[in-house]
Amino acid sequence: MSEVNNQPNIESYRFHHIDTNKCKQCKDFSCEEACFRGIYEVINKKNQPKCIVIEEREDRCVKCHICTTTCKLRAITID
Repeated sequence: MSEVNNQPNIESYRFHHIDTNKCKQCKDFSCEEACFRGIYEVINKKNQPKCIVIEEREDRCVKCHICTTTCKLRAITID
């Protein structure tokens, strides 16, 4: 996903990529609830929401893509 890494609004982790511009529009924070591994956390929920990956938990991801399908704004991609 090299094209993902070249976009300034994409925050990249090892294999998760989050479009932070889309996060700012979020109202339901479904990524946090959907991940049964507890990989995501939404910060600044009241002002400018932003989904982040808890980096020490990223290795627990089984790439089930529940998070990518649950996010209505399609802010999360996994490679």
